[in-house]
Amino acid sequence: MSHETNDGPDSVDDSSPETRSPTVDGRDNDDEPTTIERADRTITFHSCSRATVTGDFEDGDIAYANTGFYDDGLFGDTILEDGVAVGDDVDTPFSGTIVFGIGERSGVSVESDRVVVGVPDYGSDGTAITSLTTQREDYRMGAPTHEHPRASECLEAIGPE
Repeated sequence: MSHETNDGPDSVDDSSPETRSPTVDGRDNDDEPTTIERADRTITFHSCSRATVTGDFEDGDIAYANTGFYDDGLFGDTILEDGVAVGDDVDTPFSGTIVFGIGERSGVSVESDRVVVGVPDYGSDGTAITSLTTQREDYRMGAPTHEHPRASECLEAIGPE
């Protein structure tokens, strides 16, 4: 199911289908974003399947989504599989929003003030964005920078009964 397109920096292009975020505790958590303000960036977890990083990016800056998924009832995860390296994947300097969305189409598309990173649905039972890695030091160590505050709820919603 796709989210509706709008002109805001957090919108998802219709050309990159996105799966609907799992329902958590009887509510669709797409309506309850969590924002983390940093001096240089704003990180927002919009749902289990969508996150954004907004700010100014220089050569060598990175932004990667890490996921957890269930495939035929078995848990798996990805670390630093889907994202961008500014200067390699995106021209520098870049000022705008990097959008991560779980959907059928993977890859990176670059617009003037927005980069869309399509995250594949890795699991047959579902996939959730569990954290973002946005600091070079964390990237080098394969560690998350920002944990999704509701990651355990997201994984529980797609996990085996």
